[in-house]
Amino acid sequence: MVKISVVRQHDRGFIYNIEDYLELRFTHRIIGNLIGVPVSKPRSAHNYALPAVLSPYELKLALKKGWIHLVDKRSLSLPPDDSQQAKIREMIEQQLAEQREPFVEKRLAEFRRHLPKIIEGKRKKLLKTQMIEDNACVDPEQLVNDEKQRIELMEIDKLIQIPLEHPLPGAYSMINDESIEVDALKYRIFEDIWENHNFYISSGDSFGGDFLLYPGDPLYYHASHVVHVLATHQLDVKYLIRCCRLSVVVNKICIFVYEDEHGKINYQTMEWIGNVDNDNN
Repeated sequence: MVKISVVRQHDRGFIYNIEDYLELRFTHRIIGNLIGVPVSKPRSAHNYALPAVLSPYELKLALKKGWIHLVDKRSLSLPPDDSQQAKIREMIEQQLAEQREPFVEKRLAEFRRHLPKIIEGKRKKLLKTQMIEDNACVDPEQLVNDEKQRIELMEIDKLIQIPLEHPLPGAYSMINDESIEVDALKYRIFEDIWENHNFYISSGDSFGGDFLLYPGDPLYYHASHVVHVLATHQLDVKYLIRCCRLSVVVNKICIFVYEDEHGKINYQTMEWIGNVDNDNN
């Protein structure tokens, strides 16, 4: 399996290649955080707005599973040498040539569509100069060739693509140190949920928890659970009430997770009884 290159910065991983991101999302349920927001439902890869940022927990899991390797692109802050500058200029010229080709083809197609009228107009002009009608002939191919040469010299609007991923190979170096600093208990719970419960997982900061759980891809499903990680099995009553009342307001199931004295992870689910009754009915 070819490992995905992830740029490490401040214990987070940045992905700039859309195919790599889709591989992690749809194959491994690593969703990251899209810096840009899709303008529509992501029917294709082009609807995703990169770059994507992996949380420290996602980064540590992906490294442990061997799906990714970390790279360092700080060398890109150095000025490019002559060879790199020449390659970039060549790429830009190729982009401009690719833009000009459809422009020329479109203008020629329009010219050919009106070619009979153009030929007739030129013949009339030749006849007005008192040329004999047999000599007043117009070569269609010559007209097309002349028009093509004229169009190719025209100025057109130009678009310069700015790639998210550096276009030149060898623009980064591998990082040997793959240690990611995370809360040990929270990571263990994150990994246990990913391994054994088949949820998509994201940060729970927006709902006052540690993690949010989704039954499917978050671009199509709302979060169904809010996870609160407890340092011990002792739970303050006021904290319990705050968490449960918030989960009821946002229509989510509240889960408290802790590690017992034997090292076993325990999940305690709290749900409003009105939701339970509705489900039973």
